[in-house]
Amino acid sequence: MKWTGKIQRMKEIAKILVQHGLVDFLRELGLMSFVSRTNLERKLDEQMETMDSEQMRKLLEDLGPTFIKLGQFLALRPDLVPVEFANELRKLYEHVSAYPAEDARKIIEEELGAPLGKIFEEFYNTPLGSASIGQVHEAKLKDGSEVVVKVQRPNIRDRVRADMALIKKIAELIEKWVPESEVYHPQDTVEEFKKMLEKELNYTIEARNAQRFYEAFKDDPDVVIPEVHWKYVTRKVLVLDHIQGKSMRHAIDSDLSPEVKRSLATKFAQAMLRQFFIHGIFHADPSPGNIYYCPDGKIVFFDFGAVGRLSVEKRKKLIDLFMAMAKGDTRRVKDALLELSVQHGEFDHEELEWDIEDILELYKRKEDIMFREGANEEIMMIVNKHNISLPPSFLLMERALIETEGICGALDPEFDFFEAAEPVIVEIIQQRYGPKAQLKSLFTSARDYHRLLSDLPGKVNDVLERFEERDFAVTIEHKGLRELEGRLETISNLLSYTIITAAIIIGSALVVMSGEHVLFGPYIFLVSVLMGIWLLTIIIRRGSY
Repeated sequence: MKWTGKIQRMKEIAKILVQHGLVDFLRELGLMSFVSRTNLERKLDEQMETMDSEQMRKLLEDLGPTFIKLGQFLALRPDLVPVEFANELRKLYEHVSAYPAEDARKIIEEELGAPLGKIFEEFYNTPLGSASIGQVHEAKLKDGSEVVVKVQRPNIRDRVRADMALIKKIAELIEKWVPESEVYHPQDTVEEFKKMLEKELNYTIEARNAQRFYEAFKDDPDVVIPEVHWKYVTRKVLVLDHIQGKSMRHAIDSDLSPEVKRSLATKFAQAMLRQFFIHGIFHADPSPGNIYYCPDGKIVFFDFGAVGRLSVEKRKKLIDLFMAMAKGDTRRVKDALLELSVQHGEFDHEELEWDIEDILELYKRKEDIMFREGANEEIMMIVNKHNISLPPSFLLMERALIETEGICGALDPEFDFFEAAEPVIVEIIQQRYGPKAQLKSLFTSARDYHRLLSDLPGKVNDVLERFEERDFAVTIEHKGLRELEGRLETISNLLSYTIITAAIIIGSALVVMSGEHVLFGPYIFLVSVLMGIWLLTIIIRRGSY
């Protein structure tokens, strides 16, 4: 973005902040020079009131796409914002204004390097939906394939870069003003948001995510994933199969029979659980607008920009956690939670167990059987109270579980999540402990032992050759020997000096006592006595007596 464009964007942001009464905040950001005197005088006397969740959402909406995306990111992180705010910020996924279709056509032609008429048989100007980063249009390829075309907003990258500079400044101010925010690492969180945003600005990454989901569910009779048309994928354009269906929001509000709704809820819940615990990649935003159902009852997933990943090891720990929760085993829940988390400082293990036991009481009642909002808020309170940081992937999964249960509960008020999960749990156990898994583990161990035994003769031969060539060195490191050596040397010198002095004293004394007239006899005796006194003084000073 050119410098003039950055100035214009700063003016826009400053104007919006003034409109929301954030004059003090504006001053700290160093944006006062971008505010007109008229607007400033009108708002200068207004104090910054405590902002509620609705005001926060409206502010982010006014600030534009980057801040809308920030709100959506925070909505998925109940560890960073109160549950009330997270729920309100979820509304940012709805009612995002569209941009002109002519701009979308121009971007497609620039990205694909051909006129629209040579790529599509039909292209429909009215968008199917719009989001903060792009919007979706229906189209038909020359081969007759029905597709959807996702196109980025014009100049969105330049705008994001300018806005991210301000967001980083805001994070710095939060750490400066609010010492308690240190546990949340605002600047690290902004860096995490930046990385997420950079991925969403590259549609080739979303295409790879969609491909992974397609490969994971291609044999599942209850799930449909749109196939990617790789020929028409760039950083700004993404073309996928158009799956005909209706949103879960429509299913919830429709007059479908209770049996059909219950079936949809069961298939959706099982698909999400398979993503978490079997495939290791999951849809992080399974909102009703992103989940569709086909006339034949199959579940369709759309929009793979927000995706979470779980390693094999993390999946094992999560399975242990959920099994312990299902059994109500407080100690195992605590141990599994600590294995998943990062601890900051000391905490009381016994008190943590008590708090977990209180949470598990919520799961004993059918109406609170999974991650209801109340339980979610309690979990966040426990995490903050005991200075524990949960990994972002776990928090994304937790939020996705809340969304999943919310949809399932709306479809079927009597929906039992654990009952629906039983087939998936059996599948997980078979994968983890079944004959095939044991055989695979045995094969892996055998391969490792084979490699060890194959390498062993060579390593032993190398050691023997070193012995033979006298190239085998053993290094011994001593500690404190130099000090002992110095003290022994001092004692030795003092002892030698003492013997010499004593010999001189005795020799000179014998000469004096002999009665012979020796010129220097008395003087030698006197000097030897003085030397003896000096030696005695040294010994007394060193405490060696």
